[in-house]
Amino acid sequence: MWRRQDQQTKPGQALIVVVALFALAATATTIMSAPHGESTKTEVILVRHGECEMNLEVADKVGGRASASPLTAKGEAQASKLGRWLRSRGVRFDRVVASTAVRAMRTAELMLAELENPPQLELEASLEEMSQGEWEGQPRSECYTAKTVAEIDADPRGFAAPGGESKADVEARAVQAIEKYARDGEKTAVVMHGIVAKCFLRHVLKSDWASLHEVALENTGLMRFARKGSGHWRVESVNETPHLCDDL
Repeated sequence: MWRRQDQQTKPGQALIVVVALFALAATATTIMSAPHGESTKTEVILVRHGECEMNLEVADKVGGRASASPLTAKGEAQASKLGRWLRSRGVRFDRVVASTAVRAMRTAELMLAELENPPQLELEASLEEMSQGEWEGQPRSECYTAKTVAEIDADPRGFAAPGGESKADVEARAVQAIEKYARDGEKTAVVMHGIVAKCFLRHVLKSDWASLHEVALENTGLMRFARKGSGHWRVESVNETPHLCDDL
């Protein structure tokens, strides 16, 4: 779980990959190298949901799954602007999948409403946000004690809140779900959640688990991945948010 998951950047500040990941450049170069075999390009665009009511509370309270948390008025505007920006650039999706959380479904609906001839929205429960178990909605100061922080730092991969999930658990289901919907030669949008998207990024880069503390992903920010044939996924962008700057 990332205690700094809601760290904000200026709108439009795109493609932020942290210093910790740059240290893995040699590894990333190997992972992102052009695959052999078929030349058909498969694209997956991960979309974080728009601002929701829970996002306004996470400075003081532990977030988590909170599946019923609705979008704020700002979050709805962000989702619509994203759809208009995609349409203005001629982006067409072969399929769009969303987490079953209210905030993700609504983001997807508003985005799709702005697109020309959009596909039917598909829902996938395994894309929901990381469960924080008994901690959800509780004061952060009571959960993230010095002792707990030390335990998280010692085992960032396997630590889980009481009754919650570890990042390893989240990554396993995220990878399985994305691979399920990523079809050869198609462009797929997946509307989901911050930690889930970051776990898939870590899977692709094979980076250190703790390094993703420093990855920013704003509400309705995009992560783009592509691969050719049966090759490895390649990271094309992280935290892409030009639609938040455009007058759309």
